[in-house]
Amino acid sequence: MSWRGRLKRGIAHALRVTTRGAGGRWFGDAGFAATMRELMALAWPIATAMGGETVMGLVDTKLVGGLGPAALGGVGVAMTIAFVGYMTVFGLMRGVKVCVAHAAGDGRSHLGVRYAQAGILLGLVAGALFWACTRDAAPLLRWIGVDAALIPYARVFLATYTLGAPGSSALSALTHHRQAAGDARTPMFVSLAGNVVNALLGWALIYGHAGLPALGVRGGALATATTEWLEAIALVALLARSALRSKDYARAREELSLARAAREVAAIGVPTGLQFGSEMVAFATFTAVLATLGAEQVAAHQIALAIIRISFLPGAAVSEAASVLVGRSLGRRSLADADRATRAALAAAVTFMAGWGVVFAVAGGAIARAFTQDDAVVHVARTLLLIAAAFQVLDAVAIVLRGALRGAKDVRIPALIGIAVIWTCVPTAAIVLGRFAGWGSVGGWVGFVAETSLGALLFGWRWRRGAWRDAYRTPGGTPDAEGGIAEGAMVRVEG
Repeated sequence: MSWRGRLKRGIAHALRVTTRGAGGRWFGDAGFAATMRELMALAWPIATAMGGETVMGLVDTKLVGGLGPAALGGVGVAMTIAFVGYMTVFGLMRGVKVCVAHAAGDGRSHLGVRYAQAGILLGLVAGALFWACTRDAAPLLRWIGVDAALIPYARVFLATYTLGAPGSSALSALTHHRQAAGDARTPMFVSLAGNVVNALLGWALIYGHAGLPALGVRGGALATATTEWLEAIALVALLARSALRSKDYARAREELSLARAAREVAAIGVPTGLQFGSEMVAFATFTAVLATLGAEQVAAHQIALAIIRISFLPGAAVSEAASVLVGRSLGRRSLADADRATRAALAAAVTFMAGWGVVFAVAGGAIARAFTQDDAVVHVARTLLLIAAAFQVLDAVAIVLRGALRGAKDVRIPALIGIAVIWTCVPTAAIVLGRFAGWGSVGGWVGFVAETSLGALLFGWRWRRGAWRDAYRTPGGTPDAEGGIAEGAMVRVEG
């Protein structure tokens, strides 16, 4: 059998084993419909909040764009650097979600307030460290070869923007706490309100309206940083009010020390954060390589990337919801429920992203033309969207399984898999196929096909065959951060 045949057979096997339930059933087992409803009730507010964050970035870009191309380019460079640090911290905060979900499944939902406290503490420390590292990024910007005209804008924006890093990190911890507790709507409403505040404050501070000074790019960064702090304060106030009313805080203090809660959150969050950060660096490297291939190539890449976010963000939201449901299921020691939640998430994400794949394949050219009238750029972007259509299903599978494994507290091996796969496939494809073979951005995007294929296969294997499952089959076993077995309560196994 050829390597292509083996790859197709392996992908088909991964899809089968990740969607098959107990007794050989697929999606029709009892409780699947209820699980799907619960999943979607969590996923749609998460997707809406993610969309709001994207809109916030677009509004910032639009407002800064009026200051000229150098200002806009400098802000773009600064945001790329900021995202590397922020994604690392936000990955760390995923530990809050998993710990709260497991506690809720185990009938100890009152411990959620303690994990939220731990997340706030870790977030403030990590955010402060990131802020300290970005006081003057000019030497780094010169070292990586950023255009000298962009450096003043990038340096000022980054230094001001990261004033909000501690608040943004605490906000992330509180958002994950809320989602794991089953309340995804409150963070959504806070995020949408923050969008309005950010837009108005940015407009006023960038251009000097409403009696405020005109601060240019510094004003845009200050508006976003202020908004992040306001959102964090709002969720802290809600947490304090609910904890005092329910008396959960007193019970949680008796049962779980803050130091232990922080260790548990970090055990899940640190590998996840390192994975997220490493993947951002890999993607930044990929983009930097494409930028050397010509303006048309990188423009087509940026357009296609903006378009496929339509499908990626809801898929990521389903993955986050799956992480919560898997965590709750395994908190009550039920492998059957965890498998059912994963099947529901796979069904939702694959259906949604496959549908968008059809749209990309059929109407990619027309969609790309809405962004530019340059025929050469449209032609390349259309080809990139055809490639995106090819990997939509694979991407859905990989995204969901990453969230499910995180919900199972299996993070170290999946993090290594994720880092190895993206660095092997994505920047390498840009260099080998894009630059040396002369395929341009198309060659780089072929790396996405390889990455999603390998990710779907390896994460599928880890979900069905990983050592973490033994923790729920062995009496007295509970999962540790490596997916192995530690001492714990008696285990209930279903299916």
